[in-house]
Amino acid sequence: MSEQPLERPTPAAREKRRILLIDDDALIRELVVRALSDSTLQVVDFASGPEGIADAFTNPPDLVMLDVMLPGMNGYEVCRQLRQHMVTAHVPIIMLTAVDQIDSKVQGLRTGADDYMTKPFDVRELRMRVEAHLRRSARDLSASPLTGLPGNPLIEQIIATRIASRAPLAVLYIDLTNFKSYNDEYGWLMGDQVIKYLANTLLDVVAEFGTPTDFTGHIGGDDFVIVTLPDRAEKIAQAIIDRFDATIPEFYSVETRTRGYIIAHDRRGRSFRAPIATVAIAIVTNTYRALEHRQQVSAIAAEVKQAVKSQPGSHFAFDRRQK
Repeated sequence: MSEQPLERPTPAAREKRRILLIDDDALIRELVVRALSDSTLQVVDFASGPEGIADAFTNPPDLVMLDVMLPGMNGYEVCRQLRQHMVTAHVPIIMLTAVDQIDSKVQGLRTGADDYMTKPFDVRELRMRVEAHLRRSARDLSASPLTGLPGNPLIEQIIATRIASRAPLAVLYIDLTNFKSYNDEYGWLMGDQVIKYLANTLLDVVAEFGTPTDFTGHIGGDDFVIVTLPDRAEKIAQAIIDRFDATIPEFYSVETRTRGYIIAHDRRGRSFRAPIATVAIAIVTNTYRALEHRQQVSAIAAEVKQAVKSQPGSHFAFDRRQK
């Protein structure tokens, strides 16, 4: 059974992913606990719906495995209550049943289940499905609600994995210049439209000039990242700049487009001319020096991007230093 901690931990705060199993069959619970428990997964089990629900609300799980035929409160009702609570609304739920009938599966999916397994099941398939749902859940939770692109957890994982592989690597860090002035002038709703446009531009360009294994992520705000190959980086960067520069004036008023700048104000109330937003791209590769960890990549990119943003207009630059 589970412990009752003083504070409710979030799933991201735990080293192990927490699997909540609710099944009144002691043999099934023992089988699942043995099959899934390891250095990455912790399985806690309960024999009844109310016990499992109470634990889920206290210790939010990363995934729920739920038997349909439970005494008292059946699995459909448990699933419905989990879906209605803020803490567990987005937790993946796999329903377990001894009945392999379409009607039973449809009812479970209608109450909010994500997957179904019929008893008896192969523990290898169970493990595979659990891991697949956990991966998808991690992607969903980290995704930007504005652009739908993966966020920092997956960005960091992708970069770390590519670095460890020692294969050719190029990481593009994309940022907008003069975007704050745009937000101040037109408001955050219009600012969000610019960010969405930039995100779509990145996806289109990567699809055209990148490779099937390239990755596009949204760090936050107007900051994005693309992971590609060194020989694709320049074409991708230049295409982003060309398309962004050609379209961004449309997001400004005719008056601003005509004069080429916004009359903005700094924190002291002093007015200044803020040019139309441009894009700055810093490119870090392992062509000239070895990359050891993702923090190193981020630090190098920050230095390069600072130099790029000091120039007027949209630009990209490679880090070609060997040390």
